[in-house]
Amino acid sequence: MKNFCIIAHPVEHSLSPIMHNAAFKAMQMEAVFVAYDVLPENLQNFMSTKKGWAGLAVSIPHKETIGQYLDGIDEIAKKIGAVNTVYRHNDQHWGTNTDAPGFLNALKEVMPDLSGKRVVVIGAGGAARAVISALKPLVGFLTIINRTVPKGVALAKEFECRYGGKIEDMVTETPDLLVNTTSVGLEALAEPNLVPLDFLKPSMLIVDIAYRQNGTTKLISEAQQVGAKFIEGRQMLLHQGMLQFELWTGQKAPREVMERALKGL
Repeated sequence: MKNFCIIAHPVEHSLSPIMHNAAFKAMQMEAVFVAYDVLPENLQNFMSTKKGWAGLAVSIPHKETIGQYLDGIDEIAKKIGAVNTVYRHNDQHWGTNTDAPGFLNALKEVMPDLSGKRVVVIGAGGAARAVISALKPLVGFLTIINRTVPKGVALAKEFECRYGGKIEDMVTETPDLLVNTTSVGLEALAEPNLVPLDFLKPSMLIVDIAYRQNGTTKLISEAQQVGAKFIEGRQMLLHQGMLQFELWTGQKAPREVMERALKGL
């Protein structure tokens, strides 16, 4: 039996176990995928005591820090500065990133032509790094919005794009694409407004990489309210999860099975 898991904090909302276990079952593989809630201060101990994993999915808040506990990280993860997938290579644990290509695959199903597009990315963590890395070479103009100014400024400098301050500072601008990469939206209770409602326009494509097991995030609900196109976090999860599955198993991911599992069918 091969063992796989996701590590995150919090992790209760994660649909990765449901998605990957459905794929393993459909492909008749002797494998199991579980979830572990790992606090940042416990990450080193977890990685030192859990050596038997065939593969790990890595989520908030560990994407930028887990690399130091691995035997190596590939060029994709080095360029992005974040790891979301750990795989076995020559009996070693290596890190890569399927968030960037997974995000791009999900996005291009709705917006196939990105040339000249004006983009706003909210957040400056590991997921933001993947999204910005994927988008920067393809779009016309990219702005980072982040509440922690030094981190936002540093990320904008690293990827040679603009730091726009707070979303309220951009009320006179209308991007073609708005992407939330923060964890806002994972918790249904007291969810704050990510953007002013009057900032959202029907002409935008709104992507929220956060998702809930039940219902939609406030940002997606507001996108529906104004009549804008949108992509929910489950779609990015699906596409990056398919890439994980293929990396871990060497077999083509059963997309329909994984998609039905994410929809609870």
